[in-house]
Amino acid sequence: MRRSFVRKLLTARWDTILRGFYEYNVVRHFRALPPRQLQINVTYHCNARCTMCNIWQMQDRAEMGLQSFSYLLEDPIFQGIERLTLAGGEPSLRRDLVALTELFMQRMPRLGSLTLITNGLAVERILADTRAMLGLCATGGVHLNVSVSLDGVGQVHDELRGVPGAFSKVAQCLIGLKELQASSPVPFWLGASCVITRKNLYELRELQDWCAEREIELGFQLVGFHETYVANIEQRADLDFDQADREYLLHFLQELANDRSLSNFMAYYWDDMLRMYRDGRPRQTPCPFAVDSFVLDAYGDVYYCLSERKLGNCVTGTDGDPSLTRPCSDIYFNPENLAFREQLTRSACLQCNSGCFVNIGLKKELKKYLRFLASPRRWRDTPRPRNDDR
Repeated sequence: MRRSFVRKLLTARWDTILRGFYEYNVVRHFRALPPRQLQINVTYHCNARCTMCNIWQMQDRAEMGLQSFSYLLEDPIFQGIERLTLAGGEPSLRRDLVALTELFMQRMPRLGSLTLITNGLAVERILADTRAMLGLCATGGVHLNVSVSLDGVGQVHDELRGVPGAFSKVAQCLIGLKELQASSPVPFWLGASCVITRKNLYELRELQDWCAEREIELGFQLVGFHETYVANIEQRADLDFDQADREYLLHFLQELANDRSLSNFMAYYWDDMLRMYRDGRPRQTPCPFAVDSFVLDAYGDVYYCLSERKLGNCVTGTDGDPSLTRPCSDIYFNPENLAFREQLTRSACLQCNSGCFVNIGLKKELKKYLRFLASPRRWRDTPRPRNDDR
């Protein structure tokens, strides 16, 4: 653990970290910051049938091809992007994913980190794409991260993802990626990501053990319910936590919050979630989507946050005349949109449980995290709940 922390210190981009600290703590109070983080939902096609997400039920629409993305990326706003996340839908379903990635890297000269989020079902394609991306990242000096969705062991995952045999495929994908990680001269980060719902709450420790045995880093995200993007409001009764789950959930959050270290910024977020769920306290964790991040999707729609309405659209035609495109910067810096974002920070953001990009936000608001580390741990005198305490 200490060796890993030292390696992180030695490889950290301190110029980026220090500038981020300055921008978050000084510059943002005088003007809107240019975006440094970007998520691109490269497709809404999906080969899973997740119970917590209805993207797979979206009406099929024409999505931008390589040429349309190329037109949009001529906007100077992309030249300052430092971290890029490719998501969906399922990104591996795009046959041109590697070509798109190469284009993104060419148009984002300051890019230092590339993250691929995948459900792990299209095993061979994911492994092939990852190998190709590693080559691009090695050439461009970009660090690659691969996050694979995994919500439980065996049938638990199959049921939550709505695909028989899904767990077997994801396990095969993770093993293949681990082998690639071990043999590749170019290092990359690999981890699994779990959405916590009432359906898998009591199986999380089994999942933790499964990942630990295979040395796979495991992260969590509390289920959220939104009218946009995942469009899962109707699933709330089936998936949200009720009073019977309260003690078990709070104890689990407390364990995550007390796993503190100088490098585990997520501990702050979990302490914040514990206070939100237990005490009803408004969210304190900084969110880059409220400061210097945005989302672009395969339709050309632009969002500050996928949990809220879209801000505008960059494309009125697909792979057509470049004059039909509207610069993303016009939408991002639009005064009415900026006012909308500011209003969100005083309303919806205070109740948001999303963990997206929070480690980035906390690095830029480092004072909050250091105060958290200096505060006493908040263990309560409650016994650790058993898996049969339901």
